[in-house]
Amino acid sequence: MIGPTLIIHGSDEQKAEYLPKITSGEHIWCQGYSEPGSGSDLASLQTRAVRDGDDYIINGQKIWTSGGHRANQMFCLVRTDPDAPKHRGISFLLIDDIKNTPGLSVRPLINMAGRHHFNEVFFEDVRVPAKNRIGEENRGWYVGMTLLDFERSGIGTTAGQRKTLEGMTEELQNGPADERERYRLGLSDLVISNNVAKYLGYRIGHIQATGNVPNYEASVIKIFQSELGQKIYNYGIKMFGLSGQLIPEEPTAPWSGDMPEQYLLAVPSTIYSGTNEIQRNIIATRGLGLPRS
Repeated sequence: MIGPTLIIHGSDEQKAEYLPKITSGEHIWCQGYSEPGSGSDLASLQTRAVRDGDDYIINGQKIWTSGGHRANQMFCLVRTDPDAPKHRGISFLLIDDIKNTPGLSVRPLINMAGRHHFNEVFFEDVRVPAKNRIGEENRGWYVGMTLLDFERSGIGTTAGQRKTLEGMTEELQNGPADERERYRLGLSDLVISNNVAKYLGYRIGHIQATGNVPNYEASVIKIFQSELGQKIYNYGIKMFGLSGQLIPEEPTAPWSGDMPEQYLLAVPSTIYSGTNEIQRNIIATRGLGLPRS
């Protein structure tokens, strides 16, 4: 997500510094967006960054930071002008080497699947060079929304769902005939929907590649794909019967318990990156021209 965003908004120096390390895998990034009081209403974020010479000094907290315990870099939205309208007082900063940054601490959050995927991040007088700001000061909201459009396109998620469907198809092909008859039509519908999601994602990529901004289009794919993921993994659990509910720790669990775990991971997908209710409002206002509710 950060690579394509840098291509659009980054300076030549920033592109030269970061893009090679992104493509080589040297840099592993996490996202500093959500806060305890700023999730769906992200523009109300309160993490402050105050200019001090050639640096910004950051204080505040981020939450639901996926992969923050594995990452060595962070892109972050911070408030640089508390007196400006909330969308216009935000800047977009890159924080290098977060594991060794003084004042920055990462603490684990365990999800309902029992896995450590999320984190909360605390900033206490964290210094970040001003040269690490992407775009203009106080105009970072627009950089951040570009990145969210790339996230919502979800090409990688679509590919993962396709692999799951291929595995489910193989299970039916090798299973009893009555099982094939029971589940084949439902599985076919899911495969059709997965192909629709793929081409919706391609549409987002094409819009951005031609220098345009996907407004409601990114919301369409986000809703469609996140709800499809829940349907796929729920259907997979049904296909395996009662044993399909067994978690990875159970030695007899089909697919090593991957199906129920993936279902649990799919549940919050309709919440993060902007809840699906918010996405439907975006489609209504920006796509259909309807008034705000």
